[in-house]
Amino acid sequence: MTVRATGQGGPHPALVLVAALIAAMLIAYVGPMGLALLLAVPVVAALDPVLIEGAFNLIVFGVLSLAALAGLRLTRGQVSAGARPALALPAGLAAGLFAVGMALALSNLAGVVHAGNGAPLRVLAYGGGTLVMLIQTGAEEFYFRGWLQPVLQRGWGRWAGIAATAGVFALVHFASAIADPLALPVLILAGLWFGILADRSGGLALPIAAHFGWNWGEGLVWGAAPNPGVGNFGSLFDLDLTGSALWGGGADGLDTSLSSLFALAAVIAMSVLWPASNASVRATGSAARG
Repeated sequence: MTVRATGQGGPHPALVLVAALIAAMLIAYVGPMGLALLLAVPVVAALDPVLIEGAFNLIVFGVLSLAALAGLRLTRGQVSAGARPALALPAGLAAGLFAVGMALALSNLAGVVHAGNGAPLRVLAYGGGTLVMLIQTGAEEFYFRGWLQPVLQRGWGRWAGIAATAGVFALVHFASAIADPLALPVLILAGLWFGILADRSGGLALPIAAHFGWNWGEGLVWGAAPNPGVGNFGSLFDLDLTGSALWGGGADGLDTSLSSLFALAAVIAMSVLWPASNASVRATGSAARG
């Protein structure tokens, strides 16, 4: 689902970019602060961590989705699944799983991937975590590639719009969660990949599925995030990355690794070959030819 132009005019793209950055930063910072306050209440702290994490993510990414809806109204956009969503969804999921698998394979070649101790898998927690992750990635793609990217593409051209959106995407994630400088280029490449998928398919079905595939594969399939150990929702496997931080052995795992840089660069090159749909051409209008 992505945004297509329904008319001309509206806020200047630069103002939209700044507003999107500020709004996302506020949501990213206020959310954890609110959670910390709630966890100071004994009755809340005593709840199952699965419920706490699930509710927290649903609230934060629900607010992010509402912000995107408000942005759509201001910029007069609409939502589309893009070309052939029945094909795009499994293709995107496979692409995301393939990309994170490639990154883990590179880390394994560097000798940093080891089997962890694992944890008993709770079916309800795992299913709930999968649903929460789908909502999270869907909300992020709706905000960045659904609302923001088409506005910037209409104003600045196809590639400038993709690049600027990827920059905002990276800054929000980097500033709110990660301190290692290597995370910034990794996040930029991830944003570029999802942006290219949205542009080439003319919608969000493909980038949502790819984004979900990477996150789900990393956390709930291979157990590589968090690193080390397994998250509250559990994982099918438990891979710990220990050793060189350049190859994912640090606390941030693949998020700050050369493995992810190389894997994302590879899938970006592949994605550029994805045939552009008619929806993509309509989405960016004449500016897309820039």
